Amino acid sequence: MPEKNLQQLINQLREEIAQLPESDHSARERLTTLVTDLEARLEAPDPQDHDTLVQNVRESIRHLEVEHPRTTGVLNHIMMTLSNMGI
Repeated sequence: MPEKNLQQLINQLREEIAQLPESDHSARERLTTLVTDLEARLEAPDPQDHDTLVQNVRESIRHLEVEHPRTTGVLNHIMMTLSNMGI
């Protein structure tokens, strides 16, 4: 069940990325990489990558929280879901 919730949040994050200004290349790149990492986690869980994944989500939140609060909200939900999954 948490995996399904995570997939829904990933889809929501994709929608947020699509709404970011074209000029915000840094945020788009960071979030696209994060989506790729999250999807890889769903396909082939690797406990060794958990710390890196969580750290990447945290860094994304820090970089985006002021300019993109809705996106940050999605990222916070992703953090909670990962925590519920034991990551």
